[in-house]
Amino acid sequence: MNVLLHEIAHARAGDKGNLNTLSVIAHEPRWYPVLCEALPPERVRRVLADRMRGPLTVHRLDTVHALILVFARSSQDTVTTSLHLDTHGKTLASLLLGAVIPLPPEAGAQAGPQAEARSSASTESSR
Repeated sequence: MNVLLHEIAHARAGDKGNLNTLSVIAHEPRWYPVLCEALPPERVRRVLADRMRGPLTVHRLDTVHALILVFARSSQDTVTTSLHLDTHGKTLASLLLGAVIPLPPEAGAQAGPQAEARSSASTESSR
């Protein structure tokens, strides 16, 4: 089963110079292992490709069930020089939370009503 990331986590974005930071926090401790599996650097890079430059560093904060994602943006893309509508990168959290992530089979039943409705709808449409 697949769900939107926002169904198991919330996020906050910030910036410092030409670095962006995203904190992704599991809604409940039981979702933290799923979160760690669901956000490998490759998936994050695909979702945020338009705004990322250089390496992505993922820090695990096991005690608070969160991941901190740190990545650079273009050296010409600073808060004062950016041509993006969102110069601080605050909407990057929403962009990431809209990503579709896989849930392990045993977690699917616990994902909530939105995930269950979407799963049954996709099953019916594939018939």
